[in-house]
Amino acid sequence: MKKKGPSEKIVEVTLQRHIPLIEKVCPTCEKTFTGAKVARYCSVACRNKAAYWRNPDTYRKSRLKSYRKQRNVKTSE
Repeated sequence: MKKKGPSEKIVEVTLQRHIPLIEKVCPTCEKTFTGAKVARYCSVACRNKAAYWRNPDTYRKSRLKSYRKQRNVKTSE
């Protein structure tokens, strides 16, 4: 006969954090928004645009590579 281990009970716990919101200006679109202390951009679109402009050559090479791959697939069919 097997020994039973200690029984486990799963309990859902929710936490509430009070994060003060600060009024800031988005460096990409220069729109004012309220966000947490660490927030830099007003939206995901602005964050992506800033990432693109930090290293555009890498993004262009990646896009060109996927475009050429897509063109090769269509022409071979």
